Amino acid sequence: MEKATDLYREILANGPSPSTLLIICRNMKEEGRVNEAAQTCLKGLDLYPGDIHIRWLLAECYLELGFFSLAEKEITTVADQVESLAPVFRTQADLLERQGRREEASAALERYLVHVPGDTEAAARLGSLKPVEESPPAQTPPPEEIVPEIATHTLAEIYENQGQLTAAVETYRKLVEQDPGDLRAKERLEKLEAELRGEDIIPVPPGRTEDGTERLIGILEGWLTRIQEAGSVGP
Repeated sequence: MEKATDLYREILANGPSPSTLLIICRNMKEEGRVNEAAQTCLKGLDLYPGDIHIRWLLAECYLELGFFSLAEKEITTVADQVESLAPVFRTQADLLERQGRREEASAALERYLVHVPGDTEAAARLGSLKPVEESPPAQTPPPEEIVPEIATHTLAEIYENQGQLTAAVETYRKLVEQDPGDLRAKERLEKLEAELRGEDIIPVPPGRTEDGTERLIGILEGWLTRIQEAGSVGP
């Protein structure tokens, strides 16, 4: 211990650099020589009054020794010095933004605004650097929710246009069962039922060649059957 103390004194006598002085003071504090560390910090501040690291260590020594008012004075000085350096973050943000590193520039501005929250210009600039969040796409009903109504309405109209009124009536009845509020289906159903009461259904001539409309009817019927079967299957 004596050899270490002699070495410290020799180094201190030769005007050490701030970093060397800080190492010596820290070692003293860790060795339990807190009072000596505080005295050495004070001597160091005579040489380097602007060194916040030495002053910060002095505040820690005062705190450990129970000198709270002295510790508060020194730590307040350190805090004020740190606050005065806050614009360095704004300069850093300028540099990063010019390099196209917008995310890092935003982080630097956020650190700056922690210390200078009243800088409205910096706050607005931070807002411009933040990525614009895209609005979520409009919610559309799943296909299975809209297919049945479209398919049955379409199928009913094709039946009706082909003169297959009974099939059209059955399709409109299914629509009304599915949705009692479907006024369109109700209106067509009532009209067709009235027609059926006074007219005979014109049958499709046998052996008639299947045209495009008839193929579409077959496709829609198959489609509707599959949808209804899928809807009837429970979990």
